[in-house]
Amino acid sequence: MKPKKSMFAISTVLIAATALGACSQDTDNDSDTAKKGSEKKSQSCDRILNNDYMLPQAKPAEFKKGFTVALVRQSGVGDYFEQWGNGATKQIEAAGGKVKVYDARGNNSTQVSQFGQAISSKPDVIIVDHGLADSVNPKIDEAIDKGIPVVVYDVDIANCDATYISQNDESIAEEILGYLKKENPDGGKIAYVNVSGIAPLDSRNKVYQEFLKGNPEFKQVAHFGKYTESVAADTATEGAAALSAAKDTTIAFAAYDELAKGTLIALRQQGLSDKVKVYGVDISTADIQLMIKSGSPWRATAATDPANVGAVVARAAIGKAAGADLPDKMTIPATLITQDQLVDKNVENMDDLRKALPELSTPDYLGAPWIPEITPGQ
Repeated sequence: MKPKKSMFAISTVLIAATALGACSQDTDNDSDTAKKGSEKKSQSCDRILNNDYMLPQAKPAEFKKGFTVALVRQSGVGDYFEQWGNGATKQIEAAGGKVKVYDARGNNSTQVSQFGQAISSKPDVIIVDHGLADSVNPKIDEAIDKGIPVVVYDVDIANCDATYISQNDESIAEEILGYLKKENPDGGKIAYVNVSGIAPLDSRNKVYQEFLKGNPEFKQVAHFGKYTESVAADTATEGAAALSAAKDTTIAFAAYDELAKGTLIALRQQGLSDKVKVYGVDISTADIQLMIKSGSPWRATAATDPANVGAVVARAAIGKAAGADLPDKMTIPATLITQDQLVDKNVENMDDLRKALPELSTPDYLGAPWIPEITPGQ
């Protein structure tokens, strides 16, 4: 997440599990198909990470202009998801493709329904951007069974025939928690802001739990976080109640940026903004404005450029649509971005940040001569 957010990205996220049902006729063939789908879903896919993979440098024979991409999304509030989607769409259109977006916006049953619509449209490739694993895994199986290649971003998937791309969420959590410790060498009392059920946030949670075990000088005194259509506002409401019972909090760690925004509101409501340092994940123009605001407690974030991430995922989908044999798994490295850096470099928005930190752009990552290079965010 963005969750992000990803985003991501990002959350009780993608909220609550939805019961899935399917109508089937009572035939042996249907029974066998259902059994195979169930087996795929239950398999533990032992993915092999390969960040050195390169797309074919010569245009594949299967590549065709006018290829179609179905983007099945579970986006949330905030410009992280908007930037991610814009980056993906711009890259696909630059390569001569067309995008149809299906955005469930936090509703799992809607995402399942929309995924079915996407499959029925018979696109050349499907991108899945965030979602709840239990909801989307059966639909991923269905798409692949029907010969439609699938690229997934930040969903815990079981089908090894789908290419999985994510931020390096373990590295992200290690980066920000390492900086948190650097700024608070004597430890502190932490308000932990996260939700469960989303692959990237669960990965960050594992690192956080190990951090607590290895650094007993840090104690968790509060835990809150909501994923809804209004993540920041609802997290703020829950956070204000939690912080009112934990006035001794000195540090807040929020696992994605909308959660960090909600934390800032809750701290302000409780009169704790000048007493608690906030550390987050992900970046956007809105986040930058909050970080550089005079007296802001948001000290640092670990992030990728969401527009660049969307473009990378799009290039993977373009490759899959052209018949390229992509790896099981690839990850996109993140960068530590501190409040001091932003102020020192006069960064006020994402365009400024891209100029100040050019490493956020990775045009060679899944780049190829037959895929036009774009400038993410423009």
